[in-house]
Amino acid sequence: MERRDGLLGRHQHRAKGQRRIAWQDIGLVSYPSHGAFSEGPAVLLGAYPFGVGAYILAGMTPEKRIQAALDQGSVFHPKHYKAEFRSGVSVAWSRMPWILGCCATWTEESREAHYQDLVSLDGRVVLAGEHCSYYGCWQEGALHSSLDAITRLHQRASAA
Repeated sequence: MERRDGLLGRHQHRAKGQRRIAWQDIGLVSYPSHGAFSEGPAVLLGAYPFGVGAYILAGMTPEKRIQAALDQGSVFHPKHYKAEFRSGVSVAWSRMPWILGCCATWTEESREAHYQDLVSLDGRVVLAGEHCSYYGCWQEGALHSSLDAITRLHQRASAA
């Protein structure tokens, strides 16, 4: 699809010429750029749902989520999407034990009230991850958070 449809390293929220498709539970389709235009199969992120759409999909079995992503993603590439599909994996983050969601979202009020407590060292425990950062729902936030946690640990160890 990348050569034929000119897709590379982008997200697609709507079919060509259409406004955003509000009924799409899948949210968006993402076309990674790694290995673009190489021979053989590629990886496609066929759904990145948020809000209600994420919960609708989470209520399905993994097989039904994959089928829903194929059905809804076919809007973007009606002739080839299902034909080029080989296999899929689906994770419903809201159903994963100890996670119960994809990522953290903060309001300014909740961050003001709780953020410093969350990232403070508590005895031998320190937390790190995107949920402990100003870049929630993003890998960059996890990286910044881990560097902050390491810095706090280093400062404590150096002061001892």
